[in-house]
Amino acid sequence: MISISERKFQSALDMAVAGLPGELKTCLKEIDIIVSKIAEKSDLLGTNLEEELDLLSLHEAVPISNAYHNDMNLRGQLTIFKMALEKICEEESDLAHQLTIILEEELSYHATP
Repeated sequence: MISISERKFQSALDMAVAGLPGELKTCLKEIDIIVSKIAEKSDLLGTNLEEELDLLSLHEAVPISNAYHNDMNLRGQLTIFKMALEKICEEESDLAHQLTIILEEELSYHATP
């Protein structure tokens, strides 16, 4: 388990985003990435998880039919839970790798074949 500053966490996230393939970076035009300290109990609904520290990320998509309403473009959101990631990392150097895995997995749902 590690504990790092929010600035270092954001830096690791920026590195992970920078290392993404182009087709996944394109998906970021439709998704906001948010860093939150820990998941809420309500975030666990629909998962098999019982502890907030077990949820690494949460992707909330906006169906295309609802994405444009009254000239507003609604975006999806990917929330990354800092404390959960710190819990699974043994060293600071593990963090960027874990963030890359999460980003690739979550954004691959949006990538066009």
